[in-house]
This record gives sequence, C-alpha cells and structure tokens, in this order.
Amino acid sequence: MSKHSYVPLDIGEFWADLTDHLCELVDTVPEGKMDWSPTPEMWNFRGLFVHIVAARHHWLAVAVRDGEETPDYAAGGQTNQDLKEQLRLSWERMARFISDPQRLSARYVPPPDDPVYLDPAEFNGHYIAYHRLLHDVHHRADIIGYLTQLGVQLPPERRRRPLY
Repeated sequence: MSKHSYVPLDIGEFWADLTDHLCELVDTVPEGKMDWSPTPEMWNFRGLFVHIVAARHHWLAVAVRDGEETPDYAAGGQTNQDLKEQLRLSWERMARFISDPQRLSARYVPPPDDPVYLDPAEFNGHYIAYHRLLHDVHHRADIIGYLTQLGVQLPPERRRRPLY
C-alpha cells in the first residue's frame, strides 16, 4: 500500500481547455515564424506542436496499446489548420483514454523504445495522464517563451491560467 492517499480527479475539461489554448497559440505565431527557434539546437514552433501530438499518440499506442490508428501527424502538420487539427485529434484520443475508468486503473509499463527515465517500472493510467498533462503544460510554456522572445504579447482573451 502506498504512503499516499489518492482521490479521483476530473481534469478532462481543463486539459481540453489547454488543448484549445495550444490551438490558439498556433495562430499567435507570427507569419513566417513557424520554423523559428531561439537557437538552431532547439525545436522550432512547428516541432513543438508536432512533438505534443506525437507524444500523446506514442504513449497511447505503445504503452496503453489502445488499438486506435495513429494518423500521419508529421505529414498533416504543415499548415496552421493542419497543426490545430492534429492537436484536436490527439486530444480526442487522450480524452477517450482518461474517460475510461478501466484503462485508468490498468497497469502499464513505459514504451520499450523510450529512453530510461526515473519512471516507475510499472504504473497505472493515472500516471500516464499525469505524465502527458505535464508534458503538454511544459511545452506550452516553451511556446509562450518563444513568443515572448519574439515580442508577442498574448491578448487578454488568449490568456489562460497558469500563465502569470
């Protein structure tokens, strides 16, 4: 038994809002800057958006083995509309996962081709949801940081907590 006590969380609405915000951020990237990054070693805007999509699909396909088809998100991520559609599709897949109590309580192992991290050797679906949500928030912060470096201020109607 764990030393921690757990309560079920209903985070889908907030995660959906985060995905909506990511879609809004796609349109906030200045014209001609989607392939820009602060340094050549860092992912550009497009790479960050595609990475968020790819990570969602990867974990659900490889760790969860949800049996759903993974779209060709790299080929479908060239225009702003494509990126937003891929973000929505990957969120819908994630939403199906976090809405399924059996999948959330099931046991999983990390994807075998992933680098070794400090993940537990085995974990439940709640851990995967936590892991993916933090990943999305982390890279949203990267995107906002890039926008800030370009002098882009998010208008009040595009601000979401926790940004300031």
